Amino acid sequence: MSENVSEWVDSWQDVQESDIAKVGELLRQGGLSIVDGSILNLFEERFASYMGCKYGVAFSNGTTAIHYALRAVGVGPGDEVLVCNYGFHAMAAAVLALGARVVICDCDAQAMTISPDDIRRLKTAKTKAVLVHNPWGVPADYSNIKDSAAGVPIVSDGSHAHGASYKKTPLGTWADLTAYSLGLTKLISGGELGCVVTDNLQYRDRLLIFGHVNRVPQALLSDEWQHNAVGLKSRPHPVGLMLALCQLARFEKKLKLMQVTAHRLEQYLGQLGLKPQVTSWDSQRVWWRIVSMAVTEQEATVVADILSGAGVPVERNHYCPLLQDQPIFSWPGYHDLLRRSDTPVCDGLMRRLVTIPAPVTLSERLLERIERQIGI
Repeated sequence: MSENVSEWVDSWQDVQESDIAKVGELLRQGGLSIVDGSILNLFEERFASYMGCKYGVAFSNGTTAIHYALRAVGVGPGDEVLVCNYGFHAMAAAVLALGARVVICDCDAQAMTISPDDIRRLKTAKTKAVLVHNPWGVPADYSNIKDSAAGVPIVSDGSHAHGASYKKTPLGTWADLTAYSLGLTKLISGGELGCVVTDNLQYRDRLLIFGHVNRVPQALLSDEWQHNAVGLKSRPHPVGLMLALCQLARFEKKLKLMQVTAHRLEQYLGQLGLKPQVTSWDSQRVWWRIVSMAVTEQEATVVADILSGAGVPVERNHYCPLLQDQPIFSWPGYHDLLRRSDTPVCDGLMRRLVTIPAPVTLSERLLERIERQIGI
């Protein structure tokens, strides 16, 4: 492995010169902050439509989007929200900020999504929502999740899964509300941006009441208004909206190119003995990261060393420690807002994972050199 591999470079550019020109025009028109209408409404309409829903409400970032989605379904102090132990601490942060308790669930052994069996086992009369994630672009099993939740609202975190589908239908249609991050490096990025999509008009208006007080009551479409605009201003910046809107217009091309590259890289990983994330249900994933599983921790270490030696950026496990062991629960006021659970599947997975980026395009020369250096 003495031959040097050229730098790992993704040639796809999310922000193009034409996007910069549109941002410049927006700023020349004085678009530093938009309360309602204009590009804000245009983005919300187009993003919601692409994600399969009637309504969209944009926010300053993805964590804020999850927070207001949970608040829209009524989560508050004393309530419980079911969350997968294999997940990002921002999901817990959104629950905790509402004064609710995080109830930890295990994950599916192959897809790493929340376990429907654990939802059924752990829900109680206090369960106000199930917060479902779609890790690394793999859709959760929404039909079984809905059956297990039995009427409890489903809030989906789609931050890794822009463009993914379940049973040939866009991901956004399967939850009561789906929150997306469009932050830095996300599949569609406004730098800092979030958006919640839903088909429920009441939930849509609650998102405005709690998070867009300057749009209330003029922009409301239901009878939800009772002079109760009690939320904070969490609206997005117009520059982020413009950048994301430009990327949305060419997003299908990006996904097709990414799929080809990801499949090829997953073949390399497979020949090194790793297994990819898979689902036993009908879904079409996207790739925000390529995460694969080794049989043992030792094998994962060996493969990670081989990939690193070939110039491939490697991260063992992005979610380590697991959620219930994250330091956020030691913060003042959060000590008692965690209901721990045994999660043997998550525990068994965490040391056997190998994570690499999911580039849109890599040069053929680089791919061939990686093949040679890892012995394929």
